[in-house]
Amino acid sequence: MRSDYWHVYYSKEDIEYGEKHREEIKILSTGINIHIDFYRNPNPEAPILIFNHGAAGYCRLFVKLARLFNETGYTVVLPDQRGQGLSEGKRGDYTISECVQNIADAAHWAKERFKTPLVMAGGSVGGALTYYAASAGAPAHAIACLNLFDFGNGHDGLKISRMAFLARHPGIGNILKAGAVFLRPFQRLRIPFNWVGAFDKLMDDRDAAFQSQWDADPVPPRFVSLRSLISNINTSPAILFEKNHLPVMVINQSLDKMVDAKVTRKNYERLSGPKRYLEVPFGHWSSQAEFWHSIVKACDEWFKQYI
Repeated sequence: MRSDYWHVYYSKEDIEYGEKHREEIKILSTGINIHIDFYRNPNPEAPILIFNHGAAGYCRLFVKLARLFNETGYTVVLPDQRGQGLSEGKRGDYTISECVQNIADAAHWAKERFKTPLVMAGGSVGGALTYYAASAGAPAHAIACLNLFDFGNGHDGLKISRMAFLARHPGIGNILKAGAVFLRPFQRLRIPFNWVGAFDKLMDDRDAAFQSQWDADPVPPRFVSLRSLISNINTSPAILFEKNHLPVMVINQSLDKMVDAKVTRKNYERLSGPKRYLEVPFGHWSSQAEFWHSIVKACDEWFKQYI
């Protein structure tokens, strides 16, 4: 697998930064070795920022983000989840629970390695996984979720897919959960990821070049297992949104064509505990400098209240 394809996404300066400052390690999690890129801040007292990728994402897509957070004062940790990125595991074969454990293990490793306050953020599915991992015991003082989904209600798993129209049926969640039992003998079967995820709507029109580069990237898994899809409809967080006490900032993309922005907004409204909501005028994902600077600025302002 090519691990240098990420160069196509970045300027010469960002590539040089990534190659110069990146450190790598593998840690054992869910029975396999997961890959972690990290960017150490020269200040030994710097807080730790873990950023979690979404479905078909990976650590090297966030070199620009790592640079911005690093320059803002954070040690940045970018873990790859099981079966994705540069981690081990069959490509595209993972569950929500396994990804959550990978993130929690990466957080415990980072906390032990650097011994400073730790915060977490994530985007797309990674935004929800960030909440899931924090609620499952990852040692985070505060988190920021760029998208927030509930994978236990049977509906959000549909709403982030091409089958969002099915979620209008009030009983579809229970129907899917019951039907998933009959798919267990075939759970390792993989299907093309783009049958399920509307990746052609990942970016808005400003990012046509990035979209075509991502379409050709050999690193993201292009197939996904049925057990992975099943986990998207029957995996609740350890702490329901309504019972949350952790500081959570939720960022929502108002121009999102891949996932209806109402999904994240509704889940934000369910949250108890300290929280903040921010909408940004971008699609589901973006490579625009304005996007990244606004995300880093908002996260830094939020995290500084708790570290």
